[in-house]
Amino acid sequence: MSRPWRSGALVAATCVTLVGCADTVNPNRVGLRLGLEDGPLRPPAAIRGDVFEFPRSAWEDGIGGTTVLKIMIDADGTVDSAIVLQSSGHKLLDSAAVANSSKLLYRPAEQGGEAVPIWGRLPVIYPLPGEVAADDRTLP
Repeated sequence: MSRPWRSGALVAATCVTLVGCADTVNPNRVGLRLGLEDGPLRPPAAIRGDVFEFPRSAWEDGIGGTTVLKIMIDADGTVDSAIVLQSSGHKLLDSAAVANSSKLLYRPAEQGGEAVPIWGRLPVIYPLPGEVAADDRTLP
């Protein structure tokens, strides 16, 4: 059975752009301390990133777009929370991106040899059906 709305037709950027890290307040300085005193920060790395499914009704209606999420990657590598930073312009796509982000899995960020939670930015791209190569339209 073909399912063109599944993840094979969806591109999700699994590399997270860091927007903050190991946030701790330093009473001697204003703002966030990025932890340079605690050792270098190793960013998270995607372990499981092909979790996003194209909503079937959006696919059938020819709706596409990019939703940019802000995600919190916990010290265990799971996504704790997700917020829409930039809407695709379609609530259905934005909701699907947020809902599916909880299925992502990362090797957690590390600082000073310890796993640390970190915020990241994740674009989820839902290409229009006409923009997807014929080979990518169906999954077994």
